[in-house]
Amino acid sequence: MLLQKIILSLIIVSMAGILGASNCTATESPVSKKELETTVKEIFDTRARAIITGADPAPALVCYDTGAKLGRWALAHEEHKLSFVQCWAKKRGVQIIEAKPAIRIPWSQVREDTAEFVVHQTLQLGYVYPHDPTINRFGIGTRHWMELVKKGGKWLIRKDFYTDGLGDDTLVPKPTPADGPAYIGTVVKSDSIQNYTKGVFDREGAARYADNYAGLAWGAGNNHKYNPRYRDLNGNGGDCTNFVSQCLGDQEGGKLPMDGTWYYRYDRNGGSGSRAWVQTEAFASWLLYSGHARRIARGTFPELNQPSAKFPRGAVRELQKGDVIGYEEKGRIEHFAIVVGTDSRGYPVVDAHTVDRYHCPWDMGWDKKTVFHLFRVNDGSK
Repeated sequence: MLLQKIILSLIIVSMAGILGASNCTATESPVSKKELETTVKEIFDTRARAIITGADPAPALVCYDTGAKLGRWALAHEEHKLSFVQCWAKKRGVQIIEAKPAIRIPWSQVREDTAEFVVHQTLQLGYVYPHDPTINRFGIGTRHWMELVKKGGKWLIRKDFYTDGLGDDTLVPKPTPADGPAYIGTVVKSDSIQNYTKGVFDREGAARYADNYAGLAWGAGNNHKYNPRYRDLNGNGGDCTNFVSQCLGDQEGGKLPMDGTWYYRYDRNGGSGSRAWVQTEAFASWLLYSGHARRIARGTFPELNQPSAKFPRGAVRELQKGDVIGYEEKGRIEHFAIVVGTDSRGYPVVDAHTVDRYHCPWDMGWDKKTVFHLFRVNDGSK
C-alpha cells in the first residue's frame, strides 16, 4: 500500500507538471467541454459538502465506477478521507461548518466515452468550537489526475490519483486521529506569538513567507504559486522541507543565515538545495547541531497536547510563530511544517507543502501513532 501511494503521488505530480503546461483540450467526441467541466465541479462540490460535520457522505460516494479496480480504489480513498475528517472533528471537539472548493482544470482530454483531467483544487474549510462564534478558517490544496467514464448516461470516476492533507498524507495506509480535544479549558496563547523581541531570526517574516507561498491552499498568496526562485520538489521526494527551509532562510522570510551545511544555490533553472535544506532527517539534525534550534518536546499527540508538570498548557502550545514541527513515522521524520499562529482557542496552526496547507490545525491528517517533534527556532534575541 505504501509503495502504491508513493507511485501514485509521483504519477499525479508528473502529470500535473507535464500536462499542466498545456491549456488546450483534445476533443474527439461531441461531448462539450462545458458539460465535463460542470460535471467535475459538481463532483468536488459534493465532496466538500460531505466534509461538513454530520453530513451524509453517500452523495459523494455514488459517482464511482466500481467495476474498475482503480475506481474501487478511488472510492475507498475518498470514503476513508471523509471518515477521518468526521472522526477528527469529533475528537477535537469542533464542528466543521464551511467547505468551499474552487477548481482549475489546466489540462483535459476527451475520447468518446472517457475523459481525463488534471484538476487543481483550492479548498477553504472552517470550524467552530462550542459556544464560540469565531470561524477558524484554513486551506488545503490538492492536485488530481482523474479519469471519468460515461455509463448509463452518467459520468463516473474511474480513477482519481491525489494525496490529501485531510486524511492520507502519512505512511499509515488508513490513519486514525488520536484521542483528545483541541481546547483544554483555558485560552492561553503563547506569549511570544503575541510579543517577542525581534532578533536574528525574523519570526513574523517567516510566517508571512509561509502564508504567501503556501501554494494551492486556500488563503495563500502569490496567485497560489510557489516561489519561482526555488525548485519545486513535489515530484522528487516532496517539497515540505524545502519549503520550511525557505521560510526560515529566505530574505523575504526569516532571514536565518545559511551556512556550509544548510544552504540553497540559486540559478536560472531553479537552483538546488543542500541535503540539510531539502531532506527531513538531515534538516532535523542541522537544526539541533547547528545551535539554531532546540527540540522542546517529542511525543505522540496525547503526550504533547495535554497539560503536564513541565508544560502546564501542553507542550504544543509553547510553540511560537516560525517554530517547526517534525512528523515521525516508523522511526523517521517524514514531514515538516511551520507554525504560523493559533486558532481562536490557542490551538497551533501550520503552513506546509506536500500537501499544500494554510493555517491548518497542526495534527490534521496524521495518525494516532505519529510521533511529533517540536522545534524551537532560536531567534537570537536572548
